[in-house]
Amino acid sequence: MNVIQESMKDIRASEELKKNTLYYLEKQKKRARPRMAWRYAAIAACLFLFLTVGGYRLYARPVSYISIDVNPSIELGVNRFGKVVSTDAYNADGQNILNHIKLKNMSYSQAIDKLLQSEDYAVYLTEGSHLVFTVISDKSDIIMQEINKDELAREYQVSTYTSDMTCREEAHEYEMSFGKYRACQELTQYDETVSIEDCHGMTMGEICDNIKTCKRYRHGRSENSSSEEGTSENDSSGNDGGQCKGKGRHHRRHHGNGN
Repeated sequence: MNVIQESMKDIRASEELKKNTLYYLEKQKKRARPRMAWRYAAIAACLFLFLTVGGYRLYARPVSYISIDVNPSIELGVNRFGKVVSTDAYNADGQNILNHIKLKNMSYSQAIDKLLQSEDYAVYLTEGSHLVFTVISDKSDIIMQEINKDELAREYQVSTYTSDMTCREEAHEYEMSFGKYRACQELTQYDETVSIEDCHGMTMGEICDNIKTCKRYRHGRSENSSSEEGTSENDSSGNDGGQCKGKGRHHRRHHGNGN
């Protein structure tokens, strides 16, 4: 005896009326079952869609960026789980690398190791080349620590810097990685004859060497000025750093713990 029949056993009515009432109630109950099942299925489908689409968006959204520059300029987009979810090249050499090496869906440390181990990338890591990592992240200290202790990266002349999203946006307007753009900005602050456009044709090694030359020249000028009173400001040493004025045209300078 089901619940409906149990509830009617003490009701004083004819058997025919009871049967008809039970029949009607059972019929309504059966009709309600498909509607409830459809509602549950719709709710389950919506929940599944929300979890899958929302979860994918969460996974696919970069929250940190790593620019890797030698001559190839490559940017990695890293999600909140430390996985590479986007890769972009900002010169022909970088694009050639990405055509041969797939870095997505692995941790950024694994992606860097894979990049440095590849034969296609090794041709750019020659003696005198300068490998520069530039990081944009709320956790930039952690990412740079991971890069600095990477055994493969430590085999080369490596510098690590931080930057910000404004710098990245400006860099992309110049069709340049934000890592190379940061270095170019630093160079233009030492040598006003160099423009961002000029840096397109330079490797990171050349940019870094020019910065070092300008710094040495500037340091030498400072020492001479402090030791020799009355030295003319137009007195030039005639060396390669003679054009380094320290009057860069780009006001923003983005850099962190350069090695």
